[in-house]
Amino acid sequence: MTFTIVAVDPETRAVGLCQGTSAMGVASRCTHVRAGVAAIASQSHSDWRLGRRALDLVESGLEPAVAIDALRTTDAHFGYRQVGIVTPDGRVAGHTGPSCGPYAAHRTGDGFAVLGNLLVGQQVLDAMAESYEGSGDRAFAERLLLAVESGLAAGGEGVQHLSSTIVVAGTASPRPLLDLRVDVAPPGTDAIPELRRIFDEFAPLVDYYADYWLDHPEVTPEQWRELGSPTSR
Repeated sequence: MTFTIVAVDPETRAVGLCQGTSAMGVASRCTHVRAGVAAIASQSHSDWRLGRRALDLVESGLEPAVAIDALRTTDAHFGYRQVGIVTPDGRVAGHTGPSCGPYAAHRTGDGFAVLGNLLVGQQVLDAMAESYEGSGDRAFAERLLLAVESGLAAGGEGVQHLSSTIVVAGTASPRPLLDLRVDVAPPGTDAIPELRRIFDEFAPLVDYYADYWLDHPEVTPEQWRELGSPTSR
Protein backbone atom coordinates (compact mmCIF):
# COMPACT_ATOMS: atom_id res chain seq x y z
CA MET A 1 0.00 0.00 0.00
CA THR A 2 2.83 2.36 -0.84
CA PHE A 3 4.37 3.82 -3.97
CA THR A 4 7.90 5.13 -3.94
CA ILE A 5 10.80 6.45 -5.96
CA VAL A 6 14.40 6.01 -4.78
CA ALA A 7 17.02 7.83 -6.84
CA VAL A 8 20.46 9.43 -6.99
CA ASP A 9 21.32 12.86 -8.36
CA PRO A 10 24.07 12.14 -10.94
CA GLU A 11 25.57 15.63 -10.49
CA THR A 12 25.83 15.84 -6.70
CA ARG A 13 25.60 12.12 -5.80
CA ALA A 14 22.87 12.97 -3.31
CA VAL A 15 20.46 10.12 -2.70
CA GLY A 16 16.81 10.43 -1.84
CA LEU A 17 13.33 9.02 -1.94
CA CYS A 18 9.73 10.13 -1.98
CA GLN A 19 6.74 8.05 -0.92
CA GLY A 20 2.98 8.12 -0.65
CA THR A 21 0.71 5.58 1.02
CA SER A 22 -2.77 4.93 2.38
CA ALA A 23 -1.26 3.93 5.74
CA MET A 24 -0.19 6.29 8.51
CA GLY A 25 3.38 7.23 9.37
CA VAL A 26 5.22 5.98 6.30
CA ALA A 27 8.36 7.98 7.12
CA SER A 28 8.80 6.25 10.47
CA ARG A 29 8.65 2.74 9.03
CA CYS A 30 9.58 2.62 5.36
CA THR A 31 12.13 5.39 4.75
CA HIS A 32 15.84 4.64 5.17
CA VAL A 33 18.42 7.13 3.91
CA ARG A 34 22.07 7.34 4.95
CA ALA A 35 24.31 10.06 3.53
CA GLY A 36 27.01 8.66 1.27
CA VAL A 37 25.55 5.14 1.51
CA ALA A 38 22.09 4.63 0.01
CA ALA A 39 18.44 5.50 -0.14
CA ILE A 40 16.31 2.46 0.66
CA ALA A 41 12.57 1.90 0.72
CA SER A 42 11.39 -1.10 2.75
CA GLN A 43 7.63 -1.38 2.32
CA SER A 44 4.52 -3.53 1.73
CA HIS A 45 4.37 -5.48 5.03
CA SER A 46 7.08 -3.12 6.24
CA ASP A 47 9.74 -4.01 8.78
CA TRP A 48 11.99 -1.12 9.81
CA ARG A 49 14.67 -3.61 10.86
CA LEU A 50 14.96 -4.72 7.26
CA GLY A 51 15.70 -1.21 6.04
CA ARG A 52 18.31 -0.58 8.70
CA ARG A 53 20.00 -3.90 7.96
CA ALA A 54 20.01 -3.12 4.25
CA LEU A 55 21.80 0.17 4.93
CA ASP A 56 24.43 -1.63 6.96
CA LEU A 57 24.92 -4.26 4.27
CA VAL A 58 25.37 -1.69 1.51
CA GLU A 59 27.72 0.35 3.69
CA SER A 60 29.79 -2.78 4.26
CA GLY A 61 30.40 -2.94 0.51
CA LEU A 62 27.72 -5.30 -0.81
CA GLU A 63 26.12 -4.61 -4.17
CA PRO A 64 22.44 -3.63 -3.77
CA ALA A 65 21.27 -6.86 -5.44
CA VAL A 66 23.52 -8.92 -3.18
CA ALA A 67 22.23 -7.06 -0.14
CA ILE A 68 18.68 -7.97 -1.12
CA ASP A 69 19.71 -11.62 -1.46
CA ALA A 70 21.22 -11.42 2.02
CA LEU A 71 17.97 -10.03 3.42
CA ARG A 72 16.10 -12.92 1.83
CA THR A 73 18.18 -15.51 3.68
CA THR A 74 17.35 -14.12 7.14
CA ASP A 75 13.73 -12.97 6.77
CA ALA A 76 11.07 -15.66 7.01
CA HIS A 77 8.48 -13.23 5.65
CA PHE A 78 10.47 -11.88 2.71
CA GLY A 79 7.65 -12.78 0.34
CA TYR A 80 5.62 -9.97 1.95
CA ARG A 81 8.38 -7.38 1.53
CA GLN A 82 9.12 -4.84 -1.16
CA VAL A 83 12.55 -3.21 -1.25
CA GLY A 84 14.22 -0.62 -3.45
CA ILE A 85 17.87 0.44 -3.13
CA VAL A 86 19.96 3.10 -4.88
CA THR A 87 23.55 4.11 -4.07
CA PRO A 88 25.46 7.37 -4.69
CA ASP A 89 27.28 5.80 -7.65
CA GLY A 90 23.99 4.89 -9.32
CA ARG A 91 23.67 1.18 -8.56
CA VAL A 92 20.05 0.11 -8.25
CA ALA A 93 18.17 -3.01 -7.21
CA GLY A 94 14.59 -3.92 -6.36
CA HIS A 95 12.56 -6.76 -4.89
CA THR A 96 8.81 -7.39 -4.90
CA GLY A 97 7.65 -10.44 -2.99
CA PRO A 98 4.82 -12.63 -4.34
CA SER A 99 2.61 -11.81 -1.33
CA CYS A 100 2.77 -8.00 -1.64
CA GLY A 101 -0.81 -7.56 -2.81
CA PRO A 102 -3.19 -7.65 -5.80
CA TYR A 103 -0.95 -5.34 -7.83
CA ALA A 104 2.66 -4.93 -6.79
CA ALA A 105 5.77 -4.41 -8.91
CA HIS A 106 8.97 -2.45 -9.28
CA ARG A 107 10.81 -0.92 -12.21
CA THR A 108 14.43 0.21 -12.36
CA GLY A 109 16.04 2.85 -14.55
CA ASP A 110 19.23 4.83 -14.83
CA GLY A 111 19.98 5.75 -11.22
CA PHE A 112 16.46 5.21 -9.90
CA ALA A 113 13.80 2.66 -9.05
CA VAL A 114 10.04 3.00 -8.66
CA LEU A 115 8.10 0.46 -6.66
CA GLY A 116 4.59 0.08 -5.34
CA ASN A 117 2.01 -2.33 -3.96
CA LEU A 118 -1.79 -2.39 -3.79
CA LEU A 119 -1.79 0.02 -6.73
CA VAL A 120 -4.54 0.51 -9.29
CA GLY A 121 -2.14 -0.84 -11.94
CA GLN A 122 1.16 -0.65 -13.76
CA GLN A 123 0.29 2.82 -15.04
CA VAL A 124 1.22 4.25 -11.65
CA LEU A 125 4.82 3.06 -11.85
CA ASP A 126 5.07 3.95 -15.54
CA ALA A 127 3.90 7.50 -14.83
CA MET A 128 6.43 7.86 -12.02
CA ALA A 129 9.31 6.61 -14.15
CA GLU A 130 8.35 8.77 -17.12
CA SER A 131 8.07 11.83 -14.89
CA TYR A 132 11.50 11.30 -13.37
CA GLU A 133 13.19 10.55 -16.68
CA GLY A 134 11.60 13.59 -18.30
CA SER A 135 12.42 16.14 -15.58
CA GLY A 136 16.20 16.22 -15.74
CA ASP A 137 16.20 20.02 -15.95
CA ARG A 138 14.59 20.33 -12.49
CA ALA A 139 16.18 20.23 -9.04
CA PHE A 140 16.65 16.72 -7.66
CA ALA A 141 14.16 16.97 -4.80
CA GLU A 142 11.58 18.49 -7.12
CA ARG A 143 12.02 15.56 -9.51
CA LEU A 144 11.33 13.09 -6.69
CA LEU A 145 8.15 14.82 -5.62
CA LEU A 146 6.97 15.27 -9.20
CA ALA A 147 7.35 11.53 -9.73
CA VAL A 148 5.10 10.69 -6.78
CA GLU A 149 2.61 13.34 -7.84
CA SER A 150 2.52 11.69 -11.27
CA GLY A 151 1.83 8.36 -9.58
CA LEU A 152 -1.05 9.97 -7.72
CA ALA A 153 -2.42 11.46 -10.95
CA ALA A 154 -2.28 7.98 -12.51
CA GLY A 155 -4.47 6.60 -9.72
CA GLY A 156 -2.08 5.71 -6.91
CA GLU A 157 -3.83 3.23 -4.67
CA GLY A 158 -7.26 4.48 -5.67
CA VAL A 159 -7.99 5.63 -2.10
CA GLN A 160 -7.01 8.48 0.22
CA HIS A 161 -3.28 8.53 0.90
CA LEU A 162 -2.76 9.21 4.59
CA SER A 163 1.00 9.81 4.73
CA SER A 164 3.84 10.91 2.51
CA THR A 165 7.52 11.80 2.84
CA ILE A 166 10.55 13.13 0.98
CA VAL A 167 14.15 12.77 2.16
CA VAL A 168 17.35 13.86 0.40
CA ALA A 169 20.86 13.28 1.79
CA GLY A 170 24.00 14.80 0.32
CA THR A 171 27.57 13.61 0.73
CA ALA A 172 28.98 16.38 2.91
CA SER A 173 26.69 16.09 5.94
CA PRO A 174 25.81 13.08 8.13
CA ARG A 175 22.18 14.23 8.30
CA PRO A 176 19.68 14.70 5.47
CA LEU A 177 19.56 18.06 3.72
CA LEU A 178 15.79 17.69 3.34
CA ASP A 179 13.53 15.59 5.55
CA LEU A 180 9.81 16.39 5.31
CA ARG A 181 6.77 14.28 6.10
CA VAL A 182 3.03 14.12 6.50
CA ASP A 183 2.25 11.44 9.08
CA VAL A 184 -1.56 11.68 8.98
CA ALA A 185 -3.32 13.81 6.38
CA PRO A 186 -6.12 16.09 7.64
CA PRO A 187 -9.62 14.67 7.16
CA GLY A 188 -10.84 14.95 3.60
CA THR A 189 -7.38 15.62 2.17
CA ASP A 190 -4.61 13.59 0.59
CA ALA A 191 -1.10 13.48 2.06
CA ILE A 192 0.71 13.96 -1.25
CA PRO A 193 -0.72 17.43 -2.04
CA GLU A 194 -0.13 18.30 1.61
CA LEU A 195 3.52 17.28 1.26
CA ARG A 196 3.72 19.51 -1.81
CA ARG A 197 2.41 22.46 0.21
CA ILE A 198 5.04 21.88 2.93
CA PHE A 199 7.79 21.30 0.37
CA ASP A 200 7.05 24.53 -1.49
CA GLU A 201 7.30 26.46 1.79
CA PHE A 202 10.51 24.79 2.99
CA ALA A 203 12.51 24.01 -0.16
CA PRO A 204 13.78 27.60 -0.71
CA LEU A 205 15.30 27.46 2.80
CA VAL A 206 17.09 24.11 2.57
CA ASP A 207 20.54 25.67 2.29
CA TYR A 208 19.74 28.12 5.07
CA TYR A 209 18.73 25.51 7.64
CA ALA A 210 21.13 22.79 6.51
CA ASP A 211 24.17 25.06 6.33
CA TYR A 212 24.18 28.82 6.73
CA TRP A 213 22.32 29.40 9.98
CA LEU A 214 24.58 26.98 11.88
CA ASP A 215 27.34 29.61 11.94
CA HIS A 216 25.22 32.75 11.46
CA PRO A 217 22.68 32.80 14.30
CA GLU A 218 22.14 36.52 13.84
CA VAL A 219 20.85 36.15 10.26
CA THR A 220 17.12 35.51 9.80
CA PRO A 221 15.71 33.62 6.81
CA GLU A 222 14.50 36.91 5.33
CA GLN A 223 17.93 38.52 5.74
CA TRP A 224 19.58 35.45 4.23
CA ARG A 225 17.44 35.81 1.13
CA GLU A 226 18.30 39.50 0.91
CA LEU A 227 21.99 38.51 1.01
CA GLY A 228 21.46 36.32 -2.05
CA SER A 229 21.02 32.98 -0.24
CA PRO A 230 24.74 32.39 0.46
CA THR A 231 26.16 29.12 1.76
CA SER A 232 29.07 28.45 4.09
CA ARG A 233 30.25 25.44 2.11
